[in-house]
Amino acid sequence: MPGVPYGLLKAACDEGALMIYHGTWSDAQKAQVDKFKARFPCIKSIQMFELNAGPLRQRFLSEQRAGLKLADIIQDTDPGTLDAQAAEGLYLNYKISNDAAYADGMKKSGYWYPLRIALVGVAWNTDLVNDKDAASLNDWKSIIDPRWKGRAGVIDPAAGGVVYLPWYAWFKLYGEDFIRKIGELKPQVYSGTNPGSAALASGDISVLLNASETGLMPLQSAGAPLHWSFPEPATGPVSGEAIVANAPHPNAAKLYHEYAFTTEGYGLWQKLGGAPARIGFKDQRPIAAEPWYHYPAKFLDTDPADVTKLYPKIADLFHQYVGVRQ
Repeated sequence: MPGVPYGLLKAACDEGALMIYHGTWSDAQKAQVDKFKARFPCIKSIQMFELNAGPLRQRFLSEQRAGLKLADIIQDTDPGTLDAQAAEGLYLNYKISNDAAYADGMKKSGYWYPLRIALVGVAWNTDLVNDKDAASLNDWKSIIDPRWKGRAGVIDPAAGGVVYLPWYAWFKLYGEDFIRKIGELKPQVYSGTNPGSAALASGDISVLLNASETGLMPLQSAGAPLHWSFPEPATGPVSGEAIVANAPHPNAAKLYHEYAFTTEGYGLWQKLGGAPARIGFKDQRPIAAEPWYHYPAKFLDTDPADVTKLYPKIADLFHQYVGVRQ
């Protein structure tokens, strides 16, 4: 790779192993890892550990507090968390050779770099929702319409990451009563993006009210009858990747981090993982060319500190009005 010294490649090959902690975008991660293995067969052992963003964050912090050296690469869906963990010294300071390809507002140079813009909206099963009803789902306020009672699903805000942000948006935009009205729909509650998306694809529910397109895209590309929209103001935080400061295989981690943000490596991940966050990068996802797919024009202005601060309040309202997950 241009800009990567031979000494790094040799040191990475000598280590020969890598552990990646990643979120629920396994198809995107596997596509990138498979090509990395082909490019660098000397990295013989690459392990991938997947969890929802919230539990993954908790696990990583617990391991760090205990002084355990397990993860080489860590990913997170919350820029505030990424910045805070970088400030705490949990990430290695390593500036990638493609640093300039990523805007300053979407990275912390030398610490973490953006994987995607993680869009979350409302999704529906096109076999179960007619076009007229689907058109109404371009407005957040439409999701509490009684027509969705007994037909809707939601993802527990405890899953964290991008699927928590719609709960935050609903509370900030419309207040406590909006969450109460979601509860009146008697929605099915799911523990994370993947089970919620699978339930929608199978027809267990007709609409998923806080759907991450990362979970939807692999199912839709495999033929599942799924469409989705992004009511405005939309929620779309940056997800990022960093090298762990006490990584057991720091040179292999640097090599992977470099590859992940090359044009090839980034494109492989982005095609399945989410909207691009690289400057001037054409969206590789086939979904972007579909006539029904519309990228949002307006996003919710969020303060990461406020998003974190309000979580306990929103979680309490969820348990008060909506209930427990399936």
